[in-house]
Amino acid sequence: MRSIDVIRLALIGGVVLLSLLFLIRVLPVVRFLLIIILVVLLAMVLVYFFTNTLKEKKAQKAYEGTTAGQITGKITDCEGQLSRLKEERANIEKSLRDLKQKLRGAAKLNAGIKSQTEHLVQGFEQELQLRNTKIVFYEQCLQKLNTLLKQHELLTALEEKKAELDKYREKHYDELAKMENLRWEVERETVSLETIQDLSTRMQRSEQLDDVLHLQKELEKMLAP
Repeated sequence: MRSIDVIRLALIGGVVLLSLLFLIRVLPVVRFLLIIILVVLLAMVLVYFFTNTLKEKKAQKAYEGTTAGQITGKITDCEGQLSRLKEERANIEKSLRDLKQKLRGAAKLNAGIKSQTEHLVQGFEQELQLRNTKIVFYEQCLQKLNTLLKQHELLTALEEKKAELDKYREKHYDELAKMENLRWEVERETVSLETIQDLSTRMQRSEQLDDVLHLQKELEKMLAP
């Protein structure tokens, strides 16, 4: 749940609670009914929180199973490793500065103490080098993972746009087919109209029964489905 939703819900709940408490104080007669309403409202809020949390967990789990979710998870891991390593590096650098400052500040040191101090300095320097190497490694991994995530997002967008384009093309083909059918129907109706006009003209000019019957058969043949 987003923080703004939680704050909004808390404000609404607070206003409702204060209103009910005020009504209980002003109208003691309906105190029992208001208490029941308050309990019901609290139960509804709890159910809402539980249901919303469950939905968010299911959505998060489903997302983690996707390619984008797996890449995002690895990015989070790399960022966590980098944060830890940089913090440790800062602490090691501070310890090195302190030890080196103590070595410079003491003109005469016991040979054993000096040797131990130098040994500690070498150990810290090795740990510093180790962490610097790991930091470079994780920074490179993070850069590669971010590139992969952007590429995956682009491919997903391309697939969606391709599906949208295919839908438009399919609709275009359907429209072309309908237009062709309509053109054929218009042409057929035009031919029929011309034929009827011709038959009508010939019928007007015909004076023999055989001619009339022949024209009638032509008309029936034309009108036949």
